Amino acid sequence: MLEAVCPGHVVVGKDIECKASCPDDAGFPGQDWTLERVLHGHFLSPTSDDVVLSMGGCEPHSYNFGGTILLTQKAGRWSMLWYKGGIPTAECHKSKVQDGREILICYGGYGGQGMVERGLYIEDLLAPKKALMADGNAAFFAVGDNTGSCGYNLEDESKPYPLTRQYIERVDFHNAADGTLLGLSVFARRGERSMTVAQVKACGEEQIPGIAHRGLSFNPPTKPYRVDFKFDGGRMVGSSPGAPK
Repeated sequence: MLEAVCPGHVVVGKDIECKASCPDDAGFPGQDWTLERVLHGHFLSPTSDDVVLSMGGCEPHSYNFGGTILLTQKAGRWSMLWYKGGIPTAECHKSKVQDGREILICYGGYGGQGMVERGLYIEDLLAPKKALMADGNAAFFAVGDNTGSCGYNLEDESKPYPLTRQYIERVDFHNAADGTLLGLSVFARRGERSMTVAQVKACGEEQIPGIAHRGLSFNPPTKPYRVDFKFDGGRMVGSSPGAPK
């Protein structure tokens, strides 16, 4: 498969790489890239033999450090159809839809300055869309965590932000008897706590390497919650009261 993408440049070692082969329209054309995952499926039609290559190294942070290559097999040979930056597919689940094709339900995240956001998004390889950092509105369900910031308020240190801790524990998929996707349930946890100026300082000191730490943790306790979604053929629709949109 890789020889169809970067002939003569494939290197197999600790990682599987394509040397000096980032596509011309990538953020870093001509650079090395690393294969993160290979996913077979019927992404173009119910009978097509297609492969998604998730790869990293061709894009900046704003484009999720990489993207996806789509290949399809015809007459026993693999051919590359496209490369799309900003589309991460390393953590995705295949799901069958009404027309018999498969789409991807993906999980991913990004962060900076002590804040992390993770979410679930849909990738239909017939109409691929950027996600995560490349499109902050792509997720149909998202959780945020700012505990790494200790609640520090850059604009007014005397008024710390509360700490919010959220994460997804698991996702259960709901399918019809023939395997067609009907929806899913997200099981997540959430907690929040206020912070004082002294606590912000102590929390920050716990993150400084090379100094004695007191083993303090300011992570708030969390409570579980569940959000159910129905798949309407193109998007996930929250069916629980107050479901995130």
